[in-house]
Amino acid sequence: MEKSFSRSSRIAHELQKNIAIIIQFFLKDPRFKTIITISEVVVSKDLSYAQVFISFLKKNNNFNSKKILILLNKASGYIRKLLCQKLRLRIIPNIVFYYDDSFEKGNKISLLLSKLTKNIH
Repeated sequence: MEKSFSRSSRIAHELQKNIAIIIQFFLKDPRFKTIITISEVVVSKDLSYAQVFISFLKKNNNFNSKKILILLNKASGYIRKLLCQKLRLRIIPNIVFYYDDSFEKGNKISLLLSKLTKNIH
C-alpha cells in the first residue's frame, strides 16, 4: 500500500506546527509586536534545509517586514535548538525564513474584481 504523504511533507507539517508554537510562546523579543503566521514549510529532500514562509498581521503604519525577517533569521539557531528538544529526528534542518505576500496579493485582486463587478452593474 502506498503512503498518502511523503516523509518530507510529514516532517514539514510537524515543523510548521512546532515553529509556530516556538515563535508564539518562546521568543520573548519585544520587537515582535505583530502576530506571525507560518503559511508553509518546504523541506529539502535530504532534510537539511527548511524554507519557512511567514506572513504578518499588521497593527500599525511603522511595520517593517524586513526587520522582522532579519530578527527571525538571527533567531533560527535558537529555534532549531528548541526543535531538537521537541522532535525526535536525526537531522533537524537549517531554517531560513521568507516573507509570504500571497495573502496581500490575493486581497488586492479580490478588491479589483469587486470594483469591476460594481462598475459593470
